[in-house]
Amino acid sequence: MRLLGRDMILRNRKYVKYFFVSLLIFGLIPVGYASSDKAPCRIVYDGGSSGTRLYIYEKQNAKWLQHEGPKVSALADPVREIRGKTWTDADAVINDVVEALKNIKSNGPSNDKGRPEWMAFDWSAKCHITTANVYATAGMRLAEQQNPNRSKLLWLKLKQALSKQLGDKIVIDARTLTGFEEGLYAWLSVRDNRGSSDFGVVEMGGASSQITFPCEKCQTARTIILANQSFKVFSYSFLGLGGDEAAKVFGIKPACEYAVGKANPQWTEDACASSIQIKTGQGIYDPYNIGDKKSRGTYKAIPIQHSDATQWVLTGAFSFMKDSDVDTCCKQAGSCFNMETSCFRAIYSKKYLHVMGIKSRETAESSWTLGAAICEENNCLRNSGQLKCRWLGHACL
Repeated sequence: MRLLGRDMILRNRKYVKYFFVSLLIFGLIPVGYASSDKAPCRIVYDGGSSGTRLYIYEKQNAKWLQHEGPKVSALADPVREIRGKTWTDADAVINDVVEALKNIKSNGPSNDKGRPEWMAFDWSAKCHITTANVYATAGMRLAEQQNPNRSKLLWLKLKQALSKQLGDKIVIDARTLTGFEEGLYAWLSVRDNRGSSDFGVVEMGGASSQITFPCEKCQTARTIILANQSFKVFSYSFLGLGGDEAAKVFGIKPACEYAVGKANPQWTEDACASSIQIKTGQGIYDPYNIGDKKSRGTYKAIPIQHSDATQWVLTGAFSFMKDSDVDTCCKQAGSCFNMETSCFRAIYSKKYLHVMGIKSRETAESSWTLGAAICEENNCLRNSGQLKCRWLGHACL
């Protein structure tokens, strides 16, 4: 009887296994059932102009837990052949990006404070990976402008390498974000923390700057869907108006040099500010995006008068801006970040906000990679129409 009972149990287990396999094949239960003990996770790489950082977002109830991983070389560097990289380094850079997925499983090396640069997260044991995205920003926009063929090949090789690492069942998106997306994702991350949508975000990066706000009356606003609710958002990125590039675009005139006021007691802040022509009658200067004349440089009028934002939040480099910066970096010879451009940056940041019509000094941390995960989860751009790669002036790569 014991043997007969054991045989019946084994036979029943076999039938139960076949039963569930059949349900999976015919789509009657979700594929994720097999990984129900693991949390859904989304991989998002921040392909910034200074480097590529891995983030893994783990869904726990209604919240996303962020796991920050290694930072490796910038994807644009071998394409643009800058910071000591040449095109022959492209494969090595791609390999470093993929290897970050292995390296995040262990603690990173200790930093100058004796703490790991990143905390270990074994995503293969804890996660059911749903998507893997490598999104580049302004640095790669410039790379695609300069060498679209190299850029295409880089994206193709990177996608193939990640697919080999993760398996061909994982949806992989590897490309340069549009300016609309970059601004929107930063706004979504702030929204996730605030729990409301009645605000706008102005973000200052190294190569680009973004302004994003809800706007039902803006003709160029796009429909965003979150939790089955739709609303319209205006978002625009100025390529070349980030702090690093702006110093090159406008040039650092003598009136904007570090400690200029110490050498010249008659110096005024306006002497520098008037030399920075951010806005004309045509709108805000957009130095690197392609305009109607199919050449670099255009203008954009921001419909801020139609904005539905009741508050404005400053993110990115604006978070480090202090009212004392002009005195410290222009009137004195104080300790300033990136000393050579520090006086220009202090005045440029103030003027940028002034011409935008933003008076707020409220700052917040933003993480567009989190915003990307939120958008992906909601398929938030499904009714937004075709987004424009303004830096190319034609179809996206």
